[in-house]
Amino acid sequence: MSRRSLALPSARGTAPNAGQQESLLEVPDTAADKPEGGVVQGMVGMDTTALLSVSSLPTPYDVPEGVPTPLNDKERADLEVCEQALHGFRKAVVVAGKALDVINRGRLYRERYGTFEDYVWEVWGIRKSQAYRLIDAWPVAVAVSPIGEINEAQARELVPVFKDHGRDAGVVFFRETAQLAGDRKVTAAALAEARKVLPPRLASPEQAADVLRVAATEGRVPRIVPPREPVREQPAGEPTPTAQDVLEGDSRAGAEAVAVLEAALAQQQQIYDRLAGIVAQALLYDPGRAELLLAQLRQYANRTAYRARGKANDADAE
Repeated sequence: MSRRSLALPSARGTAPNAGQQESLLEVPDTAADKPEGGVVQGMVGMDTTALLSVSSLPTPYDVPEGVPTPLNDKERADLEVCEQALHGFRKAVVVAGKALDVINRGRLYRERYGTFEDYVWEVWGIRKSQAYRLIDAWPVAVAVSPIGEINEAQARELVPVFKDHGRDAGVVFFRETAQLAGDRKVTAAALAEARKVLPPRLASPEQAADVLRVAATEGRVPRIVPPREPVREQPAGEPTPTAQDVLEGDSRAGAEAVAVLEAALAQQQQIYDRLAGIVAQALLYDPGRAELLLAQLRQYANRTAYRARGKANDADAE
């Protein structure tokens, strides 16, 4: 029997923008009435072949750079069709994973094949290990879909978090990673790096976010939060600029300095609020680590207070 092609997104695909809200699995009610559409369509009620078919796309054509920017009606229609195909390509991991899960658990292959391994290899040309990776990935992708769609490589890095710490912690982990990354892409490598900072056991799902935030401030997740450039220290003995000097200098630098102070104050207030009631829990959970972090917090609080007095050198505060 000839093998069929199971098209999947590349593991090197880029992460989608966070905040996409639509469901990854929208199953039409009439799907069950169309078994002739293939195994994937029959199992999940979604015609992925139509989305990924080459014949359904327009023939590529060249447009010179001098053509006006606004698209004409035909170009807009072509863009819509192509983006629909790409969107379906993103969903392939989830669709294929759920379809394989249904086939495997229901042993729907048994009419013609003795094992699930024989079925996926003979029909779809994929190894059993790859099939099980897709099966593991689809619930993870659905769980994080309100935050953003993920590809197979990203799902592979999230699966251990879901297995070790539970679904809620996995969702919190991915959401916090995306928030810390901001406009940067959350790649599979970034998720793998973030996963390494998690402790063996989480006291609660929200602890995953706390651990990631601490790791970010300590520079332990540079793929997600790149380290900041060191702040230039004012040389010892150099006179502190007077108000007149500031007025005569670049006013933009003064405005930026005020903005930095406002941001620092907001962060200080957030730190103060977040420490309420959690110190005792941290000391109970991991005394050694908690004591080290608290000592560093006190040290930087003293340094911040010293700098807030306008001193040029904070060596005496240590």
